[in-house]
Amino acid sequence: MRVSKADLAAHRDAILKAAGRLFRERGVAGAGVAEVMREAGLTHGGFYGHYGSKSELAGAACRAALAEGAARWRRRAARARAEGRDPVAAIADSYLTEEHLRRPEQGCALPALAAEAARSGPPLETALAQGTRELLGVLVDETGSEAAALGVLAALVGGVVVARACADPELAARTLAAARNVALAARDLPKD
Repeated sequence: MRVSKADLAAHRDAILKAAGRLFRERGVAGAGVAEVMREAGLTHGGFYGHYGSKSELAGAACRAALAEGAARWRRRAARARAEGRDPVAAIADSYLTEEHLRRPEQGCALPALAAEAARSGPPLETALAQGTRELLGVLVDETGSEAAALGVLAALVGGVVVARACADPELAARTLAAARNVALAARDLPKD
């Protein structure tokens, strides 16, 4: 039975979303292809009609998640600017949350997968590099400086990573607050 182009696109989108959630939650090694396909509502046998390997899927899912994150940051920054608020503070306040700590499957792929990408190589490493550039692009637009954008991004991602490592919820909350302060201080670094 032939599948329409629209159905193929919908299946691919379902696979990407399922993989993105599972990989952010458990890591690439912690979620198998069969589980991804089951979560997407598809059969395991259909996987290779969409992707050549699990590595290829990991890269595509990561790229999609980070592109979605960059788009979300752009919308959030525009809304903050329209309301007369600081766009970088708005991004930081939405990123450095307890919800983001508890729900990695719904959060940013950088804190969830960066360490794994360094060990796995391409295509996950390539996807994270591309997605990092997209997030940085948003922050460069808001700060006017690559150095400031790098500092903000490092504070945001590092804050989430360290806070997730804290078994003590109060220490995790203090970590997020400190990361926000560092991000806002980095925002004001001199222009390049």
